[in-house]
Amino acid sequence: MTRNERRFTVLVLSVFALVLSAASLSGCSTLQSQFERPTVKLANIALVEMGLLQQVYAVTLQVDNPNGFKLPVKGVRYAVRLAGQDFATGLTPGAFNIPANGSDQVQVEVRTNLLESFGHLSRMLSDGSEDLAYEMTGDIQIDLPFIDTIPFSQSGTIPLVRRQGQDSGEAI
Repeated sequence: MTRNERRFTVLVLSVFALVLSAASLSGCSTLQSQFERPTVKLANIALVEMGLLQQVYAVTLQVDNPNGFKLPVKGVRYAVRLAGQDFATGLTPGAFNIPANGSDQVQVEVRTNLLESFGHLSRMLSDGSEDLAYEMTGDIQIDLPFIDTIPFSQSGTIPLVRRQGQDSGEAI
């Protein structure tokens, strides 16, 4: 191969690499512009175990995916406040996928200490309210190229589930 042929080959390969890079970046910006943020909300809190010093709750988070493609989630970092008081913080265990235009729920276990939370819990339960106000903040860690961690903030109410036949001071 002559020197000119080598130069021509290098030039063609360079142009090809440049075009391929531009197309790749264009595809990524198209993905970013078409990407809609997923949402996270508190779906449920259930008392799993009530001990003298410790309680275990199952906290269910619902993640909604408004996109037309499966959303691979590495994890959801969250902080939950109930009736204005810190309740739980953590990171969901393991990765999961949210179906295209769908939703999925992930359950996390939360442990609380009765001695620290008794006064606050008894005030929440004794006010007679049917719903419990919550605030949740955090971020969703997405496993897609060029999509950063997505922060979220959500507030609302969840129903306060009480056992049948018991007074309003006890809850599940």
